[in-house]
Amino acid sequence: MTLSRRFVFKTIFGGTAAVATLAVTQAKQLRAPEQKWDDVVDIIVIGGGAAGLAAISVAAQRGLKVTLFEKQPMVGGSSALCGGMIAVAGTEEQKKEGIKDSAELFVKDLITSGGGLCNQALAEAYVKEVLEQYQWLTTDLGLKPDAIVLQGGQSVPRSHHFDVSRVLMGMMKFAKEHGAVIALNSRVERLVWADDFSKIAGVLVKDKSGEKYVRARKGVLLCAGGFSRNPEMLGKYNPPLKQAAVISGAGTQGDGILMGLSVGADMLDTAYIKATYGFKLNPVSIDEMTQIYWSGAIIVNKDARRFVDESISYKKISDYALAQPEGKSWIIFDQAMLERDYKTNPQGRVLWKPVLEEGKLPAYLYRGNTIEDVARAAGLDGKALAETVKRYNGFVDLGRDTDYGRQTMASTSGKLVKIENGPFYAFPATAAMIATYCGLRIDSSCQVVDVYGDIIPGLWAAGEMTGGFHGAGYISGTAFAKAQAFGRIAAKSMASQAD
Repeated sequence: MTLSRRFVFKTIFGGTAAVATLAVTQAKQLRAPEQKWDDVVDIIVIGGGAAGLAAISVAAQRGLKVTLFEKQPMVGGSSALCGGMIAVAGTEEQKKEGIKDSAELFVKDLITSGGGLCNQALAEAYVKEVLEQYQWLTTDLGLKPDAIVLQGGQSVPRSHHFDVSRVLMGMMKFAKEHGAVIALNSRVERLVWADDFSKIAGVLVKDKSGEKYVRARKGVLLCAGGFSRNPEMLGKYNPPLKQAAVISGAGTQGDGILMGLSVGADMLDTAYIKATYGFKLNPVSIDEMTQIYWSGAIIVNKDARRFVDESISYKKISDYALAQPEGKSWIIFDQAMLERDYKTNPQGRVLWKPVLEEGKLPAYLYRGNTIEDVARAAGLDGKALAETVKRYNGFVDLGRDTDYGRQTMASTSGKLVKIENGPFYAFPATAAMIATYCGLRIDSSCQVVDVYGDIIPGLWAAGEMTGGFHGAGYISGTAFAKAQAFGRIAAKSMASQAD
């Protein structure tokens, strides 16, 4: 027998002694206040990252009264720290470069990278909407990508690189010009139910003036980010990552997820929270991460031995790297790979700029005229590293890697190349948390789904704090893009709701 939420709440709050223990779980849930609401709007958005800004842009353009609450003193969230890649298929820029891509291929890649756990309806919704968002950015906002990059999980190059600040500030400016209100330093404390528990009716907000209740005629959208900076939640869902280095927005403490869980939302993909590989030691910025292994480099442990197929996702590489002795690893490459990566991939250029443009060798990078020289400089066994490189180069001649199965530069594309022309480099690398990529279960319209598979009326979610899209794996370039695409989808869905 399946009980409706309305029946359960009616029973719980009807005074029935038999279910008194269940009522305890509702102790911190809020119903609509007996007094009048302090403010009434059409749509409330919680969180000012890419998802929230995309949502209020759509809502405001449609003439809706929308307010975004951001607990930090500025918008951007973790989106402001990302690499600026937007993975999208079927763009004019791809066509100009002769890149043959399609929505069908992109959906297939998403499901494959997700280990079959990427919800197909979400994948299809994303692929369609991210193209619309891309076209809106390049037409309405006049922004253009400066590169198209092949990244992990992609059959063809489809990561379009944008200036992150221009995207975020462009969306904010557009939304405000169309009437959206952005309230900074405003922390949403709780979701508020309608008096009869029929839907989420609004929120309780705390700002410098105190607490206030704000009603949303059409709904509330959660875009509050993940929980990379909440050690307690990391310890609960993935204990090994509790002490990992963190590169994410200061506000990524799981607030929105906890709000959703408090009203019965389901939670997905927590088993697949992963760090991201390729950062320099003790990183402080996303810019201090490289993907040069997708330009042909190999990765070795403290014994100077390979341990992974370097073409796979940096999320999966991180698992292997953290499992190595002392969690240490080095990325090994030659001059040609360094120059290729600097030219073709914006991610990590800041790491290589001192070498290629200033003629300096930074402290985080080792160099040698021979493999043995660079090994000694990096504190590795020269003979062992030379043997590893020689064996790998043999696989390039053979056309297949019989040790770890590497066949391409990245994902399914790019012919392997030898590490053979000095000078040679060794880059000590580590993994860091940049996002949790799991969270509340949503349907293809971004409405939040509860533990019984039912929609929670009045509640939507988008961005990093949602689950079901990435599944067990992550395609590079889909985080910043997902936030914008699902923010748009949610706003469109909310706009169609009755007041």
